[in-house]
Amino acid sequence: MGELKVTLDEELLKLFRERAYKIFGYKKGSLKSAVELAIKDFIERIDLLQREDLSVKDIRGLLKELKVTSVELQHKALKLWVRECSS
Repeated sequence: MGELKVTLDEELLKLFRERAYKIFGYKKGSLKSAVELAIKDFIERIDLLQREDLSVKDIRGLLKELKVTSVELQHKALKLWVRECSS
């Protein structure tokens, strides 16, 4: 077993604990289970982002949490592309 010690924003930690206890219950190991789930989810998302053969379904799944319109997303993508090309 490895150990990871982190310092988090108070509000973020409060929200995380609330969600963890709601899902896993108020028992020993609840926070550990929630952290493991969060880390696994993070790794899966990063691995998916780095794939070159993404399907439309994969991309929709990744973008569903964004709070911007498709037009705003296109503008941001264009700005990033221009910045990359000019450097």
